[in-house]
Amino acid sequence: MPEEAEIETKELQAAIEEMHEEREERQKEEKEAAWTRYIALATAFLAVFAAIAALQAGALANEAMISQIKASDTWTEYEADRQKDHLYTVQVNALVDSGAKPGLAAGAKAKAGAWSPLSANARASQYIDQVQKEAVKEAKLSDDARKLEKTAEHQMEHHDRFARSVALIQVAIALSAVAALTKSKPIWYGSLAAGAIGVILFIIGYI
Repeated sequence: MPEEAEIETKELQAAIEEMHEEREERQKEEKEAAWTRYIALATAFLAVFAAIAALQAGALANEAMISQIKASDTWTEYEADRQKDHLYTVQVNALVDSGAKPGLAAGAKAKAGAWSPLSANARASQYIDQVQKEAVKEAKLSDDARKLEKTAEHQMEHHDRFARSVALIQVAIALSAVAALTKSKPIWYGSLAAGAIGVILFIIGYI
């Protein structure tokens, strides 16, 4: 009888140990499943940032290109006005050299479409007025062109930040996939670090 009791006790202990092992395996599987869910959630979160950053980078690149084109057009107009300014200046100098004595105020002007002869003094005054108008216009065009160039430069800086953000987040997503396949937490931590830097650059892109 004691021998039978000893056998039953051993069997019971073996059954209890087996149950403990099964329980530990289930807990391990549950932890791994929970960790995998965290990876999936983090990847989805990063994918949203990557998509928005990619859209912003593309939009800013387009806006920078448009601003640069406008700046180029403004500089072209500026150069055209400078040429007109130069031509009027040459004409004034020629008239002054020939003995004209123009006034600094607006002189006699021919109406649009009417070509009437003017005295040398009146014609020189007319050219001086035109030179002054072109000079004012040139100054405004120069300021506008510089502002547009600065705007384009600013937009490209933000574009670069968003582009870097996209690159880092894509690296983070790739590392998350590797971490999920290899079940390596260090790789996942590296993924989180890359993703965090990408998100920071994303936020800076709006500043």
